[in-house]
Amino acid sequence: MTAVPQSTGRELTSPPTDGISNLRFSNHSDNLLVSSWDKSVRLYDASANALRGEFMHGGAVLDCCFHDDSSGFTACADHTVRRLVFNHSREDILGRHDAPVRCIEYSYATGQVITGSWDKTLKCWDPRGSSGQERSLIGTYTQPERVYSLSLVGNRLVVATAGRHVNVYDLRNMNQPEQRRESSLKYQTRCVRCYPNGTGAFSPSFCAFGLGVVFALSCFARMFLSKVLCALFLLYLGY
Repeated sequence: MTAVPQSTGRELTSPPTDGISNLRFSNHSDNLLVSSWDKSVRLYDASANALRGEFMHGGAVLDCCFHDDSSGFTACADHTVRRLVFNHSREDILGRHDAPVRCIEYSYATGQVITGSWDKTLKCWDPRGSSGQERSLIGTYTQPERVYSLSLVGNRLVVATAGRHVNVYDLRNMNQPEQRRESSLKYQTRCVRCYPNGTGAFSPSFCAFGLGVVFALSCFARMFLSKVLCALFLLYLGY
């Protein structure tokens, strides 16, 4: 009988009690930020297998991202956008949408927080301002449908919505998308990702975008991979 290879991974202590909506490693350490449907966001030191902090929200947390090693931002089903500072146990509400906030990204290039919601809007926030939407909201940008995924590389932002729409923005000029596309995939796009070097663009249907490599995951595949982050089939298109 063939021996089963030993796993090199390990289970972290104090895991969430419900499905994980997203997880992200810090760019500068082994800190891991985890958002969950149990309404929590947890910060782990993955190398030490230690829970460094936890915040509870008013609804399921649908996405999260780092600001620095000890702070981050969250997108919540209770319509709020929050900043969490773990080393000071401080929580600020940057603002709100009119429906659950599905995804969130932080731009190191512009210092902005970008959120996408099921209220069919994209919003940009300045986290350096005082707490409160009237002081931190930079702009609101209407989308053709509910936002399901964002991906950001440098100043380039890719937005995937219901109805198989994909918009590409330049954060330096958000007045209108650089490109508007409709995916030729049969099912709704649930996830997009930019290639790290930001050159070339397409979806798995081989529809070239020309601005940042984009990967899409249809909701058909998501039916089989719910509550986990999915591995996408990566194909590089050089220009």
